[in-house]
Amino acid sequence: MFANELEKFLPDLWAYARMLCADATHADDVVQNACLKAWQKHDQFDPSKGPLRAWLFRIVRNEFYQAKRSEKVRAKDTSQEIDTQWVAECDLEQRSDLARLLRAVHALKHVQRDAFLLVAAAGFTYEEAALVLGCSAGTVKSRVSRAREMAFGLFHSEGWDSAETVTMSSPLDQLHEALNRIQAMPNTA
Repeated sequence: MFANELEKFLPDLWAYARMLCADATHADDVVQNACLKAWQKHDQFDPSKGPLRAWLFRIVRNEFYQAKRSEKVRAKDTSQEIDTQWVAECDLEQRSDLARLLRAVHALKHVQRDAFLLVAAAGFTYEEAALVLGCSAGTVKSRVSRAREMAFGLFHSEGWDSAETVTMSSPLDQLHEALNRIQAMPNTA
């Protein structure tokens, strides 16, 4: 049954959305909207075009970018938004290496970041990621390789100001969520 299959992938979908959004609340909204769309269109799923997991991840990815486009349209220059853009809070935890690395990943071009997150964070094979991204496995390999190189280059660059990129949630929260995702995965050993 479709509902059981969808439920099986929810932890992975949420973890992927969290890495894309860098915000748990926004990630929840993205996954909920994606699940609703998947449920409404489940009769259009064609297993001959790829596995259900890839189809669901593609819906999450598309929902994330649709939300981003909607945010740009609704963006207004209010004093509160200007304050959040120009005033930085001093949070020692965000100065950690993990936070800096995560900000480096989020500073990548979206095509490289998407490929990197699918392969490195979500555990997709290059072929599965290619189905989600709508490109060849070789393209995914190339994007992941460049993403690794660029992210680690930014991480180790002394001149890079990681505070200019997306403000991330606590690295400890992200680590905790990643561990929960791994723990929720079926034991293959």
